[in-house]
Amino acid sequence: MHPILAHFGEITVHTYGFVMMAALFFIYFLARAHRDETLLEPSHLGDISFLVVFSIWFGGGLILLLLSGEYSLANLRAHLNPARLESLSTVAVTTAFFLLLAGYCHWKKLPFWRVMDFLIPYFVLGYGLQRTFGCFSAGCCHGTPTTLPWGVTFGETFGIGPPAGIPVHPTQLYMGLAALASSRWLLTIQPRSKEMPGALTGLGTVALFGVYFMVSFWRGDLKGERLAAGLTSNQWFALLLILLGAMLWSVAVWRDRRQKRGRD
Repeated sequence: MHPILAHFGEITVHTYGFVMMAALFFIYFLARAHRDETLLEPSHLGDISFLVVFSIWFGGGLILLLLSGEYSLANLRAHLNPARLESLSTVAVTTAFFLLLAGYCHWKKLPFWRVMDFLIPYFVLGYGLQRTFGCFSAGCCHGTPTTLPWGVTFGETFGIGPPAGIPVHPTQLYMGLAALASSRWLLTIQPRSKEMPGALTGLGTVALFGVYFMVSFWRGDLKGERLAAGLTSNQWFALLLILLGAMLWSVAVWRDRRQKRGRD
């Protein structure tokens, strides 16, 4: 598609990185405009935005480094190389951010699950924007070859996309459009879930990684080692997160119902 947005002399602006930064700014101002004033200050959103950027640029790579079991300096440099951004694992980045936010909320004495419930629709929105516009333009996260009428062909993708001229599943759009729809749904039900801390986070986790898991079967760039049942490590982690999300939602609903019965 269009992996390079523009050239300014010797400076090359890549579409993937431009979309990522534009999405981060858009989501920051959107979340700030709709923030719960009883929960978060503007400075908190600034700090959290920094945690998001850190998770994308460094946190996901550090998680993958820990899982690799090879802690050499060369491997550290390889995992923290900015050129690897297009190939970073959604699961690894999400895990890194979750851990960082938990530590931040503990430090600032913020209610972690209420903060997560406020943020989750915006995170899913950002994921959808990046997949739909950033990944699709760059050619990363591409699908397997297909003869279906909506198959897309890519030109030069500088080694991160499929071979030029071969129709493939537009898995970036599958994931991106599903995430955008999920974000809209989460924002719609957000007001009704305020009395159930953690419930919206659970639903968002199930929606996001449910789509990720299903679409991964059509991904042409996932070449990791196959584990039990023929699934990759990313697919197994996605299933684990789906299970944890469902458990989180169930516990939040159960606690809310128990409290209501207690008041009756």
